[in-house]
Amino acid sequence: MEKYFENLGDSLSLKDKAYENIKLQIVRGNLKPGERLLEEKLSKVMNISRAPIREAFNRLEKEGFVTIIPRKGAAVSKITAQAIEDIFEIRESLESLAVKKSIGKISIEKLEKVGKNFKKFINKTADTENCIHYLALDKIFHDLLSQKCGNKKLIELLANLQEQIHWLRNISLKRITFAGSVKEHLAIIEALKKDDEELINKVLLQHLERAKRSSLEEINSWSNTSK
Repeated sequence: MEKYFENLGDSLSLKDKAYENIKLQIVRGNLKPGERLLEEKLSKVMNISRAPIREAFNRLEKEGFVTIIPRKGAAVSKITAQAIEDIFEIRESLESLAVKKSIGKISIEKLEKVGKNFKKFINKTADTENCIHYLALDKIFHDLLSQKCGNKKLIELLANLQEQIHWLRNISLKRITFAGSVKEHLAIIEALKKDDEELINKVLLQHLERAKRSSLEEINSWSNTSK
């Protein structure tokens, strides 16, 4: 566990440092679903007291990353098919709204730069390192789609959902297919260039639907393996 946790600098409070570090390791898949989160061990690894760690657990529980069981402690939340359905249902609605409010204000130039980077992945092997870099690029892309919507609360909600989606995607890296995903991102850019609201919504939802299916397939494979 020690090798995963990072020095996040001195600008954060201890409770924020504990929160950011634990969440980062969950999203990256270093802390696995169902894994116990022991206060004593985390305290030693991060060289802080237990109080900030308990505060971090409470915050992460509200966001869905951690489950606190009375008298038993905390664990990384387990991922279920229903959780995936719920997360994507919310994201589809919120991201569609954010993009609709952002039409005409999104920087096509910035999106096209990201699109060029996406194209570099078309013939790459979907190994762990490439997938992690691809997901980071995906986050930049989707942030660009929503950051001009003019609604700070909507941006906050989408940022949290994006982190949960990346948590799901990091766990199901082997399900990522670069070529299909790149094609979908480029289709979104082209629709935005045409200023066609109906087309933009259509290709965006198709992209999110594929990502949801990929995550569900991984969850189903876990169920079949455990039988």
